[in-house]
Amino acid sequence: MRRDEAIRAIYNILKEKMNIATLSLFGESARLNEDLYLDSVMVLQLILHLELDLGIDIPDDVLRPNDFHTVASLVGFLERLQNEKEMEEAHD
Repeated sequence: MRRDEAIRAIYNILKEKMNIATLSLFGESARLNEDLYLDSVMVLQLILHLELDLGIDIPDDVLRPNDFHTVASLVGFLERLQNEKEMEEAHD
């Protein structure tokens, strides 16, 4: 998944599935908590939707608060997960 696809997927989940009212502030630098007003439960909902909609597995033990600070940090987290999965598959 490319960076722009991940950003679009996050935006669509926030808009279509979670009905976030603050999407006018959405962008790579938007802070999930302070700008988009996502609380911890909403972040977990977002993670669940990402897993279901994108068909990715996000293990609980890799979740770190810094990865969910901004849209950009969340996209970076998803990119790292994808890279790790590709490396594991290459070794199998």
